[in-house]
Amino acid sequence: MVERLPKLRTDIQLLPAEMRGQRVLAVKDMLGLSEEVVALKPQVAAFLALFDGEHTVLDLQEAMMRSRGNQLVMRFEAEKLIRDLDGLLVLQSDMYLRRKQEIRQEFAALPSRPAALAGSGYPEDPDEAQGFVRGILAEPGVLEPFPALRALVAPHIDLRAGREVYGQAYGRLTDRDFQRILVLGTGHGLDDGLFSLSAKRYETPLGSFRPDPETVERLKRAGAECLAPDDFAHRSEHSVEFQVLFLRAVLERDIPLVPILVGGLGEHLAAWRRPAEIPRVGEFLEALRELCGPETLVVAGVDLSHVGPKFGHPDPARVYQDEFQEHDRRLLAALCRGSSEELWAEGQRVQDRFHVCGLPALAALLEILPGATGQILGYQVWHEAPTRSAVSFAAAVLV
Repeated sequence: MVERLPKLRTDIQLLPAEMRGQRVLAVKDMLGLSEEVVALKPQVAAFLALFDGEHTVLDLQEAMMRSRGNQLVMRFEAEKLIRDLDGLLVLQSDMYLRRKQEIRQEFAALPSRPAALAGSGYPEDPDEAQGFVRGILAEPGVLEPFPALRALVAPHIDLRAGREVYGQAYGRLTDRDFQRILVLGTGHGLDDGLFSLSAKRYETPLGSFRPDPETVERLKRAGAECLAPDDFAHRSEHSVEFQVLFLRAVLERDIPLVPILVGGLGEHLAAWRRPAEIPRVGEFLEALRELCGPETLVVAGVDLSHVGPKFGHPDPARVYQDEFQEHDRRLLAALCRGSSEELWAEGQRVQDRFHVCGLPALAALLEILPGATGQILGYQVWHEAPTRSAVSFAAAVLV
């Protein structure tokens, strides 16, 4: 019997880093299964592509031999590497699957979704969090609000890296008589559905908005075949959490909140002209469109291009600067024209080369707000010097 290697986990991020003067690949665990920082040496990281469920132990053994100049590598050495990686909880092993199921059940039993990033992404203390957010809102100075806005587009990058653009987005928001908030986030860890709904109350140090279980059930009926089976992807996802933090600071009333993670549409990018054409997705988007009257505030938490070695490119981000910024410009122009087809076509043009994680959510946003047009409020590129990589992001309103 052919003994296949287990798959690498899909809910971890592998980030180039430096530890004790050595280049390593740091493992960011989205589930928090490991209590210690896990770092892989480059010679180990080179074998990770084999852990796809298709390659075998023999393939790994041969790859290890080639890496050592065709020196003999015994099978037990390959098996030890597998055990070591399993012990670091980076593989989809039985131990990992059991622990993930336990965490999934624990989260399902919670009535609310705890603030996962409080204490790391922003202050956990309510007074400190209030001051932190207010400081960001004051960053661009006093701004004229958009009283008739239909949707707000904001980043989900680290709050400190994107503070000016966050301020440009939420500084335009007024406490209008909204009856519902619909937040479209990027589902970075969503791997078992195209969308994920949650009827949990999203907690923040500044308070929360009450859930809207009736609307969530209505959407579940409409999108049954394209939805994740539960809301587990929301547990550690920051793209909605950051928006709720700002919304709670700006909007004083306890308005029903419908959080939706969008993920996986990118795999359909080449086959379709727009998300509404993807099988099973059109009915769900139509149900969302019916909710988007003037009483509903729609927010999209998205980032744009992800460029450089951290994201799989061979060269530093600055090498691609002109290309990815032109790509961003075209995407934002399509957003302002309200054209989901143009936005999708631009993603197809570059074959998603620059990993725009917000593309599916932006395309869905334009599908559920037909006739809306936009205005860009801010745009920036954040360069991460240690990894020679960059992320771009923007703020916009649709009216």
